Amino acid sequence: MIINFSPWLIWFLTGIAIMLAELAVPGFVIIFFGLGCLGAAVVAAIAPDAYTAQLIAFLIVSLTSLVTLRKIAMRIFVGRSEVSENNETGNVSVGTRIKIDQDIEPGQEARVRYRGTMWTAISEERIPAGSEAEIVGVDKANRSCLKLRIAHHL
Repeated sequence: MIINFSPWLIWFLTGIAIMLAELAVPGFVIIFFGLGCLGAAVVAAIAPDAYTAQLIAFLIVSLTSLVTLRKIAMRIFVGRSEVSENNETGNVSVGTRIKIDQDIEPGQEARVRYRGTMWTAISEERIPAGSEAEIVGVDKANRSCLKLRIAHHL
């Protein structure tokens, strides 16, 4: 038994699935492609055989909403840190201790988890996996790169 879905329903369900996927994928980008699918669903409801028009509607709505709404939506939905930002470190809390999941070799970049996301990190000393490191600042050339040192226990 073959079920034949109408094009508007396919676009609509795909749009809903993509917008729900935004909850699992950080970045606040793919939701706009879900909106594009909903735009294409409207066109498909009016002209079910106009596949090119549906695709064009998808592209126009996706790109237009991405360009115009993303900045506004980021201001509304992405919170600010309660820690005041300073010019040197931004919103990175110097002195915070984090657990290191992989070895960090001196001068080599590595990936570490900080505030629930992955960051690039660098250290002037070897930090073995499983140890605790302290954030001492951010790299001036790459402000999304944390500078770390081995955390000394008092």
